[in-house]
Amino acid sequence: MTNFSVDNCVCEAVENIFELQNAIHDESCPTSCFNNLLSPTRHFGDTIPFILYPAESKPFVAFGNVGELGTGPCFNTVFFRVEKIKDCCATLRLLIAFDENRHILDFTDEKDRICDVFRLEKTNFCVECDLKCFCAIECLNPQLINRSN
Repeated sequence: MTNFSVDNCVCEAVENIFELQNAIHDESCPTSCFNNLLSPTRHFGDTIPFILYPAESKPFVAFGNVGELGTGPCFNTVFFRVEKIKDCCATLRLLIAFDENRHILDFTDEKDRICDVFRLEKTNFCVECDLKCFCAIECLNPQLINRSN
């Protein structure tokens, strides 16, 4: 594990998430505890979704497909997957949230609530974050990723 020059529990948590996600990709020992932690039967995938909170207590919101230059609509999200981390700076993949009826949830709108999330999907959009800017992290159930029922 990387030792950060500044003690920060959010950095440490994201580092741990990153290590757990990468541990399940180690095919050299398919029965290891790390392999089974996230994906006991390979049904849960390789993602631990999470929400970051700055000091204001509202979740951090990022925007994907701004200008709709990629496939699909522009969206915002409060859900992330860590892709890389070094010295408390992380590349976070945006996870798009859907309700049970496959409608995209909009977390800048007061009508959509985090509790309405039924499914999260990985996107091709990422943000770079200085994790020292956050004071809390909430990990979510990996079963939310690509949930179908």
